[in-house]
Amino acid sequence: MTRAESDELGVALASPRSVRELLRQWGGALDEGIEDARVRRVVSPEHAGRDDDLVVVTSLRWTRQATESRGVILCSSEVADRCPRGRRWIHDQPMWVVAQLLSDIPSEPPEGISGSAWVDPRASVHPTAAVRRGAVIRAGAHIGAHADIGEGAVIFGRTRLAERVVVGPLSVVGRPGFGWTIGPGGEPVRIPQLGGVIVEADVEIGPLCTIDAGTLSPTILRRGVKLDAHVHVAHNVSLGEGTMVAAQAGFAGSARVGAGVLVGGQAGVKDHARVGRGARIGAKSGVIGDVPDGAAVAGFPAVPRIRWLRAWAKLLGSGNRSNE
Repeated sequence: MTRAESDELGVALASPRSVRELLRQWGGALDEGIEDARVRRVVSPEHAGRDDDLVVVTSLRWTRQATESRGVILCSSEVADRCPRGRRWIHDQPMWVVAQLLSDIPSEPPEGISGSAWVDPRASVHPTAAVRRGAVIRAGAHIGAHADIGEGAVIFGRTRLAERVVVGPLSVVGRPGFGWTIGPGGEPVRIPQLGGVIVEADVEIGPLCTIDAGTLSPTILRRGVKLDAHVHVAHNVSLGEGTMVAAQAGFAGSARVGAGVLVGGQAGVKDHARVGRGARIGAKSGVIGDVPDGAAVAGFPAVPRIRWLRAWAKLLGSGNRSNE
């Protein structure tokens, strides 16, 4: 691999930084003798190979590659003993440090309202917001300061996005929820969904997400919620502050999710279920009942994670014995 090819596999810092300076700014502990080392890029262990690399190691699986690298190793205390001494910057939150470093690198600047976007004159868009190519802002929508509406996204009326909300490309926020009733003759009748959507500050909605409007009251994404791609939030759902949801997860109507919940990919939460503060929901779980504060659940139906793992261990063990 050439030097140019190697450079493309890491992220170059805005300017070279001394490890001493980084330690003073973000803390941690350094091995003796590397205070004056300078780093020019942040890189994963598998692509490290230069003396000026800052090699990020957060898992035991990468310690062998870290040993073979030549740069400064930013590692957590959990893996520090497996990393080569004399080159370690040990920090309790190494990925937080990475986030701070990368935030200094110039990103795509806001573009205001693109000429190919369509904004209804009855919508309210803050002058500092970005509305990118092909996006649609419908009448009655409110877009707050420094919001960023991605390419092709659609923001319906009765939707309020607070400051610094990010909506990914092709996401749809505020469309009428999936609300139907059966009429006297057995015919399906749509229930108007007029409750709208409230998205509080610093929420990030990934690409290809759908956030449905509530029926009588709004669907709510509290401050700091982060949604990965392809997440569906149905009508009247409330997601608590700081909740993080991995790709392809879904929440049925009127589900309530507390603050600080982590939801794995492809998990589903049934209508009207309650998920407590700080809960953890494993990938592909099916939550069909309430989840207590701080609980970790997995499987379908979702049960305490340890119980689910034991059940699978027993099942797989029985299967192995039957094949002997």
